[in-house]
Amino acid sequence: MDKALSRKPSPERRRKRDIPKMIIVAVLTVWGLIVFYPFYNSVLVSIVPMSEYIRQPFMLYPPELDFSSYKFILSWTTLSSGFKTTLIVTVFGVAYNLFLTVTMAYALAKPIPGRRIVNLFVVFTMFFQGGLIPSFLLIKDLGLMDNYLAMILPTGIGIMNLMIMRSYFYTIPVELEEAARLDGAGEFTILLRIFMPLSMPMLATIGLYYCVDRWNEWFHGLLYMRSVDKWPLQLLIRNMLASTSSITNLMPDSVKPNVFAQGIQMAVVIVTIIPVAILYPFLQKYFVKGLTLGGIKG
Repeated sequence: MDKALSRKPSPERRRKRDIPKMIIVAVLTVWGLIVFYPFYNSVLVSIVPMSEYIRQPFMLYPPELDFSSYKFILSWTTLSSGFKTTLIVTVFGVAYNLFLTVTMAYALAKPIPGRRIVNLFVVFTMFFQGGLIPSFLLIKDLGLMDNYLAMILPTGIGIMNLMIMRSYFYTIPVELEEAARLDGAGEFTILLRIFMPLSMPMLATIGLYYCVDRWNEWFHGLLYMRSVDKWPLQLLIRNMLASTSSITNLMPDSVKPNVFAQGIQMAVVIVTIIPVAILYPFLQKYFVKGLTLGGIKG
């Protein structure tokens, strides 16, 4: 017992060991504040009047509150149509992505003939694609111009997500599948009753990736959507941020003294990231676990 007590580190040694940890914590804290402040300042710019923004563009707290920017964008009919388009693309697009990714990953995880060749072609598409002009002509020939399907169908599978999902399927014990086959289960039954319930962390991770990609979709909307009321939300924001003068020209005279272009821009940015920001905490525990499990076996 005396020997064990004598080996216990002294307070001075413990303090010396804690110094590197304290330095790391301090550096990470400062770095976190540097990363967080631009977002925080964007929130402040969106809730202060123009006079306060002109006087102090970078603030630590709002000297005066004014929600005129949010009132203006919530009354903007084009923004509501952009939300509608983005919501349609996100909901149906994520379901479409997950269906293709899961089914293809399940097939590639099986010892089928020619699996290596198929995997090679799948990875090949990560580096070489058909090109923009052939894709545009294909969508046009299919009659999908100005159709929501033009923003959903072209991006069916994320190759990296497919590889992660396939690697996770490798980790599921073969004995479970063999037991199900002895009971007469087919491929879809095995996928739905065994693989899917065991893959919830990975499905949440892949689903979150796809959700963020779909929510930020604007390029296909720019290419294929001709009607402004069918533009996705991010395309509307892109055009708005590109020309701030057009915002003030659209403002009614009654709100011009209280609303300014930078405040509207920041308010729109905050409103558009709220849905994804709300979704992430519910999927965080699955997200971290899914990332870990997806890299166990390749």
